[in-house]
Amino acid sequence: MRAEPTPPERALWQALSARKLDGLKFRRQAVIDGVIVDFHCPEANLVVELDGRTHDDPARDERRDARLLAVHGLRVLRIPNQQVGLDLDGVLSTILHEARAARTLPQPLPFREGRTLDDAPRSVASSRPRLILGLDPGLAATGWGIIRADGNRLAHVAHGTVKTPASAPMADRLASLYDALAAVIAAHGCDTAAVEEVFVNVNPQSTLKLGQARGVVMLCAARAGLPVAEYATRLVKKAIVGTGTADKAQIHAMVQRLLPGVKVVGSDAADALAVAITHAHLGASARKGLT
Repeated sequence: MRAEPTPPERALWQALSARKLDGLKFRRQAVIDGVIVDFHCPEANLVVELDGRTHDDPARDERRDARLLAVHGLRVLRIPNQQVGLDLDGVLSTILHEARAARTLPQPLPFREGRTLDDAPRSVASSRPRLILGLDPGLAATGWGIIRADGNRLAHVAHGTVKTPASAPMADRLASLYDALAAVIAAHGCDTAAVEEVFVNVNPQSTLKLGQARGVVMLCAARAGLPVAEYATRLVKKAIVGTGTADKAQIHAMVQRLLPGVKVVGSDAADALAVAITHAHLGASARKGLT
């Protein structure tokens, strides 16, 4: 058991202690069946785990969560550390939502001999995996990246960069960008898209071209029937690296850390994956109307 909590654990523990959510009492660093969990609420049969990053062995965590549910009737809510720092009120609302839901749900059947952990019910915090398309618009190069989000677990699907020749007419470049992204969406069957917002460039001509490319990118996603979310550049940097002034090298490194085993080719694609990861982390509270 750790003597000192991590900063996100300390912040969440202080908030849980101060807010008294529905009178619920949480225990920090509780030991259940030999497993140390970050927070345990006995009244709601709820465990809250803070993940420093996407774990290297999600299957192990899934089996552990399934066992806690099957053997002890505990439901596990996993929350990224970054989300605590970015939206503590949203995290508290999510915990309260899950605690209230757990109180009204029927208890799972007891674990039986001969039943494998893979057959055990999944956590109520889990949902159908979603394919998220992140987009970093640009006329010369538009980065795209697709991840699979299963609750708080992320997996890389594909990424790439769409480039248009500077010598081609503007209309042809925009049409080429549209066709290439439409092919990506059709090939992977994405569920939702997230786009980085435009920043105002010193050169007004460059800003105009970027705006035109961004409009085509958003149109392509919308025409494919995808909901499109928008995120400011500083917010993406803060969500991924922890600071809104991070540079491209830091974002690239953190994206590869958050998606273990993936070698991301190109800074534009890395930025696009960062946008998708940001949407996976921050979009959950928004979908529940909690932010």
